[in-house]
Amino acid sequence: MDEATRTGCRVEPSFDPLSETYLEDPFRELAALPHDRAPFYAPVIDYYVVSRHADIAEVFRDHRTYSAAAAQLPMTTLIPDAAQILAAGGYKPQPTMVSLDPPAHARLRGPTARAFTPKRVAEMAPTIRGTVSDLLDGLGPTDPFEVVSTLAFPLPATTIFTLLGVPAEDYALLKGWCGQRAGLIWGRPDPAEQVRIAADIVSYRSYMHQLVIAKVDQPGDDLTSDLISIHDEDPEELTLDEIASILFSLSFAGHETSTCLIANAIRRLLEDPTCWHDLVLDPTLIPNAVEETLRFDSSVPAWRRVTTRPTSLGGIALPEGAKLFLWLAAAGRDPSVFDLPDKFDLHRRDARHRLAFGKGVHFCLGAQLGKLEAELALSELVRRFPDLHLVEGQTMSFHRNISFRGPQELWLKRVPQSQ
Repeated sequence: MDEATRTGCRVEPSFDPLSETYLEDPFRELAALPHDRAPFYAPVIDYYVVSRHADIAEVFRDHRTYSAAAAQLPMTTLIPDAAQILAAGGYKPQPTMVSLDPPAHARLRGPTARAFTPKRVAEMAPTIRGTVSDLLDGLGPTDPFEVVSTLAFPLPATTIFTLLGVPAEDYALLKGWCGQRAGLIWGRPDPAEQVRIAADIVSYRSYMHQLVIAKVDQPGDDLTSDLISIHDEDPEELTLDEIASILFSLSFAGHETSTCLIANAIRRLLEDPTCWHDLVLDPTLIPNAVEETLRFDSSVPAWRRVTTRPTSLGGIALPEGAKLFLWLAAAGRDPSVFDLPDKFDLHRRDARHRLAFGKGVHFCLGAQLGKLEAELALSELVRRFPDLHLVEGQTMSFHRNISFRGPQELWLKRVPQSQ
């Protein structure tokens, strides 16, 4: 008898967030579950699935009972060849901010937070706005275009690389390495994919380490140089290896989540043409459109924790060491919190109650920057293309991982209102 059965927890043998049916439409899977939304055990992934808003908020608030150590555990066992590539390349899966608990967490988060103060983020707006314009200027006057590769991916990637002080001539190199990198930790890649992704990770980590070394000799006005200044004050408080680890995490999470947010927002706004029309008539609705997207179709649909002691969550007994799958996307559709949760409502007043950026000590550092990028991207799109529509009949595909969700391609067309 497994632990879940022994403690009386409901078991859902078919729940698999990496299955084809789930990846195609996770909300269809959510609708098929019992209405009580109590935590349940999913043996396919060996996680307890937590879907209620209140339960997930409780987990985020209590870092003593629910450790972040599971946040970056691989979802599958690495094959020896992939593990060897990582080891030979000097890759060390040392704890980063997202997988550390206080007080160690604060030691890395404090210095990094300097890059994301409201003032510094606000000062980035003109540069972000200029990047949006440059990316859209290359579009033909009437041709359909694919908005992920045109805008949703390059905008946040360029923004975070600039923030870190990456030379512009290296942007394409780093973008190429990103690829399916999330799949190794949050997915279930086949052996060949594991080897390829492992090689990309080694290259990426090596680049970030070399960037830190270069900035030691030639500092600039960027986050990397700021972190090195903190290291110089106390080399033991923040090591160069830890700075490289911070850059590795930020350079990926800082653009992958925003890419998904921008693409999800455009998709959801265009699925109901009246939403796009409302934004064209009143662009002041754009910030709430971003908040509603985060609630309705979160770019980070799931995160993870592990219990440090026996506890009870949502009326379910959990043993020490229980791995928790925090279904953030389901929390955004919780009917006990949101009226008509399955409706995308541009005018919803409580959309900000979503948990898409986490809560408590691990609240996402880049939340304001990600929202700013999405708002400025939407502002320019509605200004330039008031007649924007989704191309009919397209099939959307999504990255095969549990924690970053957005369409890999999204085709748009312009249809003059006279047609």
